[in-house]
Amino acid sequence: MKVHEYLKLVEEQIHCKSIWEDIRLELLGHMEEDTEYFQKKGMSREEAVERAVKEMGDPVETGIALDKVHRTRLDVKLLLFFIGLDLLIIVLMIAYFGSSMSDVMVRNLIMWRGMGIFFLLLFAFGKYREEYFSRPYQLWLLFFILSGVFLVLSIFNGPIKDTGFYFTDTAYQSMLFSTAAGFGVLTFYYRRGGYGEVHRLLGIAGLVCLFSVISGEFFYTFLIILTHVLILTIAVRRGWFHIKRREFLIKIWSVPAVLSLIGVGIIYKGFKDHLVMRSIRAYMELDDTPGILMRMFGSAGIWGILLVILLLAGVFLWMLHDIRKLTNQYCNITCTCVLVAFVMMVLNSVLAMMGFGDTNQVYFPFFSINRYSNGCAVYIYYILLGTFLHMHRHDKVLPKSEMPTKRAA
Repeated sequence: MKVHEYLKLVEEQIHCKSIWEDIRLELLGHMEEDTEYFQKKGMSREEAVERAVKEMGDPVETGIALDKVHRTRLDVKLLLFFIGLDLLIIVLMIAYFGSSMSDVMVRNLIMWRGMGIFFLLLFAFGKYREEYFSRPYQLWLLFFILSGVFLVLSIFNGPIKDTGFYFTDTAYQSMLFSTAAGFGVLTFYYRRGGYGEVHRLLGIAGLVCLFSVISGEFFYTFLIILTHVLILTIAVRRGWFHIKRREFLIKIWSVPAVLSLIGVGIIYKGFKDHLVMRSIRAYMELDDTPGILMRMFGSAGIWGILLVILLLAGVFLWMLHDIRKLTNQYCNITCTCVLVAFVMMVLNSVLAMMGFGDTNQVYFPFFSINRYSNGCAVYIYYILLGTFLHMHRHDKVLPKSEMPTKRAA
């Protein structure tokens, strides 16, 4: 059997067409290794190739086996877990608001949650990894352009009528949370580079940080800088760039280190002037998870808040443990950046609650009631969750750049 005939039969057994090229390269690599081995045994090139193909086994059985390994399956348990958390929040909303929910509130709830689930499934089942964002800049540009559009529209400084959708809040949240995933993809594609690629990444990060200054909020810009520094640190510690790691990390961490000292002074002054406690008490009056728990359960509400904090920390730790098991570097860095985005979302919300930001931007992933913020962060949250699930589907499929056998092809 000829090599191309064997490969064609193997491909016909594999449902996921997007990985055919990767499988072809992988099998060609094995055949090339076997061919070289048999040539060293004294066979001619033609005989060695024929023997190598024969050693690969039945092409139909090989294709079926590869299909089982490489078929992209959604992690149903993971999907049900996230939807279960969502249903828990909806139950809490219904239990608290009950019959007091107006038609507009019900419409907004259905609209935002329904749109969120749609984005979750779209990104979880979509083929954007192979088709639409095959080049390194494209995914980052998608998030950045979305943020830029909302940022420009924010000059109107108001909500869309009867929806509570604030352009300003959505722009800031998009830039802070979504660009983390896009920047992680960029670091993956520029890996194996040197200082040139690292400086390019720093330039891109600097552009985002420059736009963040428009908000006029110190801590928001600080979190933008911290997000990019964390992602670069993860990439450098993994040895993705041919640079002096220690020297580079000291340099990039000097910026957030200096800013953190300024931030500590601002927070200290806020406590001293009683701004923090006043802001927290004001936020507790709003219809979001902490305030609702306090009003529903009275003095026991504080235990409910502590329980939510523990649950949120537990979900983050579980995500971190789960990410460590992802063997595909592309999937691993993207899921890591999704987790970084969620952590920054929490930090931004806590700082806003303390009076160092806009409370319209408060949104706690997984556990925020999201009636007060009215859906500004919901679509970002669901897109990131969908991306997390999508990467689990592709974890065992090696990116083309990691296939070792282009010479054989």
